[in-house]
Amino acid sequence: MVSLVESSTLRKLNTRLILFLFILYFFSWIDRANVGIAALRMNQDLKFSATVYGLGAGLFFLSYALFEIPSNLIMNRVGARMWLARIMITWGIISSCFIFVHGQTSFYVLRFLLGAAEAGFVPGVVYYLTFWFPPEYRAKSYARFLSAAMLALVTMGPISGWLMTTMNGRAGLAGWRWMFLLEGLPSVILGIITVFYLKDRPADAGWLTAEEKAWLTNALEVGRRNAPPKEHHSISAFILDPRLWALTIIYFFWTLGGYGIMFWLPTILKSVGHLSTTQIGLLFSLPFICAFLGMYVIAPHSDRTGERKYHMVGGMAVAFVFLGASAFVPPVVAFIFICIASFHIWGMQPIFWTLPPAYLGGASAAAGIALINSFGGIGGFAGPSVVGWIKDFTGKFSIAVFAMALSFLITACLIAALQVKRTGGTAPSGSEEREQMATAARGK
Repeated sequence: MVSLVESSTLRKLNTRLILFLFILYFFSWIDRANVGIAALRMNQDLKFSATVYGLGAGLFFLSYALFEIPSNLIMNRVGARMWLARIMITWGIISSCFIFVHGQTSFYVLRFLLGAAEAGFVPGVVYYLTFWFPPEYRAKSYARFLSAAMLALVTMGPISGWLMTTMNGRAGLAGWRWMFLLEGLPSVILGIITVFYLKDRPADAGWLTAEEKAWLTNALEVGRRNAPPKEHHSISAFILDPRLWALTIIYFFWTLGGYGIMFWLPTILKSVGHLSTTQIGLLFSLPFICAFLGMYVIAPHSDRTGERKYHMVGGMAVAFVFLGASAFVPPVVAFIFICIASFHIWGMQPIFWTLPPAYLGGASAAAGIALINSFGGIGGFAGPSVVGWIKDFTGKFSIAVFAMALSFLITACLIAALQVKRTGGTAPSGSEEREQMATAARGK
């Protein structure tokens, strides 16, 4: 049975910490993904081919990958509050600067700079939350944080489509230029707020009582004692750790398929019917409503059972079947299949992020999580680029979609070969042990 102090602590962590990080990540995704909606008009205005757009969309992830590890190591030294604020302010400014894109070169440069600015945000938050949430609550906390991406994709389509339509021609500017400007500014404002709002450690949180701090400190210690993470004592030991590279390769193939579909979905929808920009924006949101639900269904179930491996394997297998089948069926059925696949593709992500903190500790965790996410960035670069290349080479999106589906089959096979330790779940025994430790700590 969950104690009152445990319940109140978790409630505060969710309302004061996760909710704010959710908002930050929401705007992060608006600024990185709105290029997919902009492409409906931008590609025509600037005469971009599928290859040019695919390369530009993917360049974000290339620079993102290059700067992930340095960014996370800096955050480990200076603290999450200041570093996350820096990330938000710079990415908001650069996103707004897309109003000045006039050709391939400026498009490529700004996408590269946007990735460099945002590098370290997700692995930084994943690492940061290990200081606040015991292991058995992490999948749910990650799901709540990461689901901001899905909400952003759900709302981005209609909002961005509406902005592009209503602002088109204002002050002589195309609607897609206004969209970039207006959707970049909130990130700058939120970055400034971050400096004053976030705290680096539970000990600094004035909104936790002494009793809640004692419970949380001891709960985190129990988690470390039950599953001690590995601290590497040399660069060579870190580089040669096979588990680290297994997780890195798994995440690479996951992002390859996920981002390959995501960045091209509006254009794919446009290619199969005479739809307006607003209609495409609305349809674009539906798979990500399913993805949002997937995170809130699959991750909590994984936390309750303590099972990680087969939640991920099963999800990736279902994603392969339905996304692969969507390439060979009529458009309406294909869209339904994409929605089903999205439920499982993104529902697996929060569970995956419970694995690196379980394997790695200290600076190794900061660098390892960043390394994994950086290779995810490379997958994010490769996915849109491969889809664009296959479309230009074959003239068909169906072959490109099936190629993306294969990445989830590979992901499922790799996870199946991985040894994943089962956690205790959110069992009463763990709660009772932590409560006893917290009581003892208060009595000292």
